[in-house]
Amino acid sequence: MIEKKGLTDNDLKKLLGTIRVPDSIEAFRSGLQTKHGNIIRRRHDFSVDEIPFRSETIPWYALGNRPTENSYGPTRTLAYASGAYFVQDAGSLLALALCDADRSPTSPLLICDLCAAPGAKASALLEMIEQSQGFLLANEVIGTRVPSLTSNLSRTGSNRFAVSSLDPTVLAKKLGSVFDIVLVDAPCSGQAMLSKGKQRESSFSQPQVEHSALRQQRILDAASQLIVEGGTLVYSTCTFAEAENEDQVDRLLKSGMFEPAPSPRLEEYETSSSCYRLWPHLHQCAGAFASRLKIKNVHNVSVRPRKIIETRVCDAPLKDWYVDDFRQCRLRQAGGSLFAWSNNAPHWVESIAVNGPEIAHRTGQTWKPSHAGALRGLTEKKANQNFALDKESTKQYLRGETIKLDAKGWGAVSYGGRPLGWVKAMNGIAKNHLPSHARFSGNLAD
Repeated sequence: MIEKKGLTDNDLKKLLGTIRVPDSIEAFRSGLQTKHGNIIRRRHDFSVDEIPFRSETIPWYALGNRPTENSYGPTRTLAYASGAYFVQDAGSLLALALCDADRSPTSPLLICDLCAAPGAKASALLEMIEQSQGFLLANEVIGTRVPSLTSNLSRTGSNRFAVSSLDPTVLAKKLGSVFDIVLVDAPCSGQAMLSKGKQRESSFSQPQVEHSALRQQRILDAASQLIVEGGTLVYSTCTFAEAENEDQVDRLLKSGMFEPAPSPRLEEYETSSSCYRLWPHLHQCAGAFASRLKIKNVHNVSVRPRKIIETRVCDAPLKDWYVDDFRQCRLRQAGGSLFAWSNNAPHWVESIAVNGPEIAHRTGQTWKPSHAGALRGLTEKKANQNFALDKESTKQYLRGETIKLDAKGWGAVSYGGRPLGWVKAMNGIAKNHLPSHARFSGNLAD
């Protein structure tokens, strides 16, 4: 227990500063050690009626549902495997609610998720802007986390994103004030992760809090230089220390650059002007903090236009796999990958992207269609051949097994109208080309 290891009620009260704990400090302490199950975040086109288990709606996010009767877990269903929903902690939906990610915008938005890995929030933002033809830049400074981020973004089936891996200060210097919304889900002391076994009690120490707060200040200062006049900053953490939360927001407001941008639908979670909290002992989640501000004074607007980097002619046989050869898109070959962005993507994308919507990859001298390219069938380009699978064949495919298929050549397989990946068929057998990270071992529920 926390109490036995020396962290007293007074320590917790000092950590929270002026923030009052609803109910009691004892209830809060107990909540910190209670593990809450993950919830699902539905795609905009996946209705509540289609959820394959009983659930209840998350009050602060319209597209969030908490399983109430589910013996096999939300990641063990065909709906999850086919990309109908993501699984995450309910607390992470607080920042998304401030971005209005559960609503469809009426105009194209340019959004930056500045600390984006592993991509749960970024994928929600990407789904949000897909129909309105917006664009998302997902930035992750730690290079080893870029693959998982890209994989989660590709799972949406969209090509309206790019992944960068730059220090926020460097990114601000390169781009200037260009984004309508910047989300900063900041690195923090991570106190809310204690119940998940992903953090230690040392995260409650004053040195750890002070170290995190200084880093957050630097990231927020860079973020403020990336937002257009009248644009929005959403700041979030998974920690409880006032120094990492309300104090950071107060500093931005005192700078004169920002003004509060409160959310009426989140009023019951408000702790101070435009600041919101979820508590582990009250809201069945690990806990979360988020705030929304509007920028009124922009100081970093002058950025030299960047020339689009043209791709060299690629010899990948795209016509063998896809309906067209993507020549109406902006193609870029980088090493063994071929990316295809829409023509109306921001002009600076190719100059900073380290990853994006991949349509082909090369192994040695051989080009193959990319898994992300098959998933594009959700939103735009489709494979030349598309094969709908029944439940049993789908389960076989998702386990990485070969399946029976009366066809020849490359094709995309799907279940319930959602593409799953590629196969290459010959003599009545389809070889499975589902990447190992997308496969499911064991049984999947219908």
